[in-house]
Parts: sequence; C-alpha cells; structure tokens
Amino acid sequence: MDIRRGGLGKTKLGSFFDFSNARLIRKTKRGGDRSPTLYIVAVSKGDQAVEIIRGKAADDGDEVEDLGRVAGSLVQALNLAPGEFIRVDANYKPQGH
Repeated sequence: MDIRRGGLGKTKLGSFFDFSNARLIRKTKRGGDRSPTLYIVAVSKGDQAVEIIRGKAADDGDEVEDLGRVAGSLVQALNLAPGEFIRVDANYKPQGH
C-alpha cells in the first residue's frame, strides 16, 4: 500500500513514512545578514524544504539554505504536519506577545 501526500504548489511531498525527520532551513538577506531567520520544515529532503521556504516565506533577494536534519520527536512536539513549517529563531515574536 502506497500512502502519498499532496504537494505544496510545485513541491511534491514523499511517502508518509519519509517524515521521521525534518529540515532546519536558514534564510538570509543577499550579501549577509546579522540576524538570519530559521525555520523547521516538516519534510525529509533538503531540496524540498528549501523550495517550500522560497515559495512561502522568502523574498526574491533572500538566500535560503538547508542546514541539516531535525529529529522527528521535535516535529511531533511542534505538532507539524508534513509540509508545514515554523519559524524558530530567537528574534521571532509570535503575534500577541
């Protein structure tokens, strides 16, 4: 039985069983940034995670790079569904705080 999820735009997601890990993604302004923005993206492949952030959270001039894997237990603790992402850098202030 092949359980497949839909994609986000042009980004196709893999099998449900591929999501044991997620990716840590850094977004910076072109030419350097003293305060990069970090995201955890609930996909297992770095290129998919980069494309999700480029399509949903980055501006045209931003540089987006994959920094590596994030443990599946953290993804579960953050309650992220496959393909979802959350900002996790120290400068982020949720609305209402």
